[in-house]
Amino acid sequence: MSDGIIAAGHEQTAHAAALILKDGGNAFDAAIAAFFTSFISEPCMSSPGGGAFANILTATGQSVFLDCFCQTPQKKRPISEIDFGPMVVNFGSTTETFHVGMGSIAVPGIIAGIYYIHEHFATRPMSVLVQPALDIARNGVVMNNFQFFDIRVLKAIITKEAEARQIFYPKGEPLPVGSILRMPAMADYLEFLIKEGKREFYEGEFAKQLVLDSQNKGGFLTMGDMQNYTVNVTKPLSFSYRDRTILTNPLPSIGGTLLGLVLRKLEKQFQNNYQPFSPQHVQTLQQIIDEVFRIERTVTNLDKKWGSTSHFNIVDKKGNAINITMSNGEGCGYMVPGTNIMMNNMLGEAALLPNGFHSWTPNTRLSSMMSPTIVLDAQKNFEIATGTGGASRIPAAIAQVLHYLIDFKMDLHEAVHAARLHNEHLELNLEPDFVGKHRSQELLKVVNWEEPAMFFGGVHTIQRKGKKLYAAADNRREGFALEV
Repeated sequence: MSDGIIAAGHEQTAHAAALILKDGGNAFDAAIAAFFTSFISEPCMSSPGGGAFANILTATGQSVFLDCFCQTPQKKRPISEIDFGPMVVNFGSTTETFHVGMGSIAVPGIIAGIYYIHEHFATRPMSVLVQPALDIARNGVVMNNFQFFDIRVLKAIITKEAEARQIFYPKGEPLPVGSILRMPAMADYLEFLIKEGKREFYEGEFAKQLVLDSQNKGGFLTMGDMQNYTVNVTKPLSFSYRDRTILTNPLPSIGGTLLGLVLRKLEKQFQNNYQPFSPQHVQTLQQIIDEVFRIERTVTNLDKKWGSTSHFNIVDKKGNAINITMSNGEGCGYMVPGTNIMMNNMLGEAALLPNGFHSWTPNTRLSSMMSPTIVLDAQKNFEIATGTGGASRIPAAIAQVLHYLIDFKMDLHEAVHAARLHNEHLELNLEPDFVGKHRSQELLKVVNWEEPAMFFGGVHTIQRKGKKLYAAADNRREGFALEV
C-alpha cells in the first residue's frame, strides 16, 4: 500500500510532502513541509506574510476548519500618513490595477496556522518538516512557465524594492524559464524561526522589524496586532449534494457559501439526460453561475481579479486528509529586510473591501473566496479533496469539477481538465469545448478562450474510489500530482 497521495500547485511542493510521507509522517506533517516549501516554489502565491485556510479530516472522522487568513489592524491612521497606492499590472491582453504599499498590509496568519497544525495534528519535529524548504531555498528551484508568468506580470510590484528585485530580476530582467531561483535569506529566517518558535514571528525580531517599518513608512501594523493574532478554529460549512456531504469554508468567508449556492441550483436544475458540453449543459451552467453571482454581487461587490492563490491536497495511508488554499494577494512590494519574506497587500484587495479602500473594520478577520473543500460519500467517508486559486472564479470552478465527478462520473483527470465557464458582471468566459453553445443575452460580453487557461484556476484534486486513491493536478496552473 502506498504511503499517501498529493495534488499540489508545484512539483517541489508535492515532493516536500512526499519526503515526509515516505519517512512515516502523516498527512499533517506533510502539509507543513509542503507549506514551507511553497514559499520558495510558489513565491507569488504563498508567503509567510500571507493568509490561508485549512480543511482537515482525520482518519477517525474529526472535521476541523482552520481560518488562518489575514486580520485587519486594530487601529487606523490618517490616510495622509499611509503609504498606499495603485500599481498597474500588464497581463498582455489587458491590464489590472492593484493597490500596494505599507498601508496595504494586513496581519499575516500563515505561520500561526502552521504552528496550530503542528501542535494539534502533526507527529514530526518542525526541524524535520522545514528541511525540504531549506534545501530548495539555498540550492534553488527551477523556474517554470507559470511562476515565470507571475513574476513577469507582477513586475511593477516585485521590483518596487531592492531585496525582491535582486531575487526575481537580478539583471534587470525576469528570471527566465529553466533558470534557478534561490531565496537564501528565507532559508536563514525559517531556520531561525524553527529554533525560536512561533513567538519569534509574532513577537520577536521579525515582528519588531515589520512593525517599526510599518509605523515609520506608512503602514498600520502594531505589536498589538501581531501579538493578538489567533487562528480561528471552527467546523466547516456542511451541506448535501446528491447523496454526498460537502465540507468547505464557512462564513465570514463567502466562497463556501457561493459554492453551496451553485451546487444547490445544479442539484435542482441539472437533468441526467444532458450530454457533457452540449448546448443544454452549457446554458444550464451559464444560467446557474450568472444567477448566483448576480445575487451576491450586490452584497459583496465582487471584483474580477487574477487571483494569486495556490492550493494543495494530501491524503495519507491511514486516511487523514488535509487541503489548504493560501494567498499573499499580489504582495505589497515590501519584504521584511533580510528575510526574503514579501508581505501581503490584503488591505489593497478591492474584492475584500466591498465598501471601498480604507473602509475596513478594525480587528476583523477578512473574508475570502478561497474554499478548500472535502467531500464525504453516502457513508460519510472521505471521497474527494479539492480546491483552487482564481479569485471570484474559485467557487464556480470547484463546483464544475464536482459536477463532472459526481453527475457525469468522469475519470478524475478528465474532470479536472474538462472545460469550464465563468459568468459574472455580464461577462461570460468560455473554454473551447463550450464556445458557441451559450445562451445569448443582451449586453452580455462573451470571451472565447482559445485553450484552457489559468484564468479558470488550478483545481488540484484527490479522489478515493473503493480503496484506491487517485490524484490529478490541473495543467492550467502547472500543478503536480504524486503517489508516494
